[in-house]
Amino acid sequence: MKFGQLFKDTLRNEGFPPEWIQSAISYSQLKKCINRLSSELSELGLDPETLGKLLKHVEDYNAAADQSDPAHRPFEYILDDSEDEDVQGAGLTKSRKTFQPKLVFHVDEVTGALHSAQLDEKTKRKLQMLAVETGMTELRVFEEPDTQDKPVRPGTVSANSSRKRPGYRRIEIPLTSDTEFFTKLTAELSGLEALQKREEVRMHGEITNLGKQIAHLTDPDRRANKKLLSVWRQIFQMYLEEGIFFGTTESDHSAHDAAKAQERLNAFYEKLQASGLTEKLKKKENMQAFQTFMHINQEILQGLRFGEINETAMRKILKKFDKRTALGVKATVPKAITYPSFSSHLARAVCAEVSTEILSHVPQIEDYACPMCMDLKWRPVRLSCSHVFCIRCLIVMQNNKQDRCPLCRQRTVAGANSDNLDEQMAAFLKKWFPDEVREKQRYNELMAGVDQYGEVYKEKCAVM
Repeated sequence: MKFGQLFKDTLRNEGFPPEWIQSAISYSQLKKCINRLSSELSELGLDPETLGKLLKHVEDYNAAADQSDPAHRPFEYILDDSEDEDVQGAGLTKSRKTFQPKLVFHVDEVTGALHSAQLDEKTKRKLQMLAVETGMTELRVFEEPDTQDKPVRPGTVSANSSRKRPGYRRIEIPLTSDTEFFTKLTAELSGLEALQKREEVRMHGEITNLGKQIAHLTDPDRRANKKLLSVWRQIFQMYLEEGIFFGTTESDHSAHDAAKAQERLNAFYEKLQASGLTEKLKKKENMQAFQTFMHINQEILQGLRFGEINETAMRKILKKFDKRTALGVKATVPKAITYPSFSSHLARAVCAEVSTEILSHVPQIEDYACPMCMDLKWRPVRLSCSHVFCIRCLIVMQNNKQDRCPLCRQRTVAGANSDNLDEQMAAFLKKWFPDEVREKQRYNELMAGVDQYGEVYKEKCAVM
């Protein structure tokens, strides 16, 4: 299937909002602009084959003469730009540059030779007529001798520059369809940037509201939330471990594309179903909050898909522009004509909002784990160096005559006593992790018995 049809089918069948579809790259219309531009060039004798031969001639010459300066091209395709200072949308960002593309040939002021080029007689006559129309009546257009011994005149301009080459006059080819093409393309990219800003604002509102709802449903001071607090914590823990939109491991720490994010989101949901956690969200308000959370993730994923297909459309249409015209846009298009990173930027911004506005309302046990036993810091002890350990690990270190803190190596362990107990953190942990605190307390009591009576204490407890 050709990309144009694939692009159309994707926009139609992926369930994108109508506003998104209206803002998408108009691939078929841009393709028509290219067709008209190709016809314009062909009428001047500058069909892709002719322009391609010109470029190949110079590329071969430069390769033999060890030259790579773009000033040695037989023609320049210049995208003159002027920055528009107007602002648009709520984001108050500058609008994209507007372009007035020009196809310019360079003619020697003395000999009338077309710079570094070989043309057939028909094309030379048309360029000669253009030279007459532009007032360069004394100039003639003919081929330069094809010799590698003749040095190429030094140039000081880049491929995107409109400055005059020393010793040469310019013949500008009158074209209109290329201006239409770049005007339409840059306008659509500006539209995508504005859409991105609106979506960020809209989703920020959704996420903020859900964050308030989650905070209410997981408030440990509410008696009705006691049993569900652990459920929400486990759900969010599984979500973070899956790394749906951004990798969290050393081997995978980059942003994920839509396909990989979809795979991770499906895996998260399957694990969630297998765990039976969602079945415990019996109350309507809890289930509604969970469904909203999943919907937000689907919206992020949809934004990724929309961004990727439009970015592909932009790359494909610029590639087609080069193929049908041989004007070398790939080498001359400035950085201003870049895709606005709708997908990755929106996903990163929204994921950050999810973390700060939703996940932060439910503390995760990993954030309060003892760096020694990697378990909850039951009865946490804060050393004078500010590092915190659970009381059992501190006692073990003191019994082993270990005076230095395992994290900073300061001598702070031996002097720690009951005054170092962090009562405020202990109260926080008991409030937010009641089940885990009880389990850790039972474990510490068991291990204290083992320390006093030996391993036989475990058997005794099992019998009792």
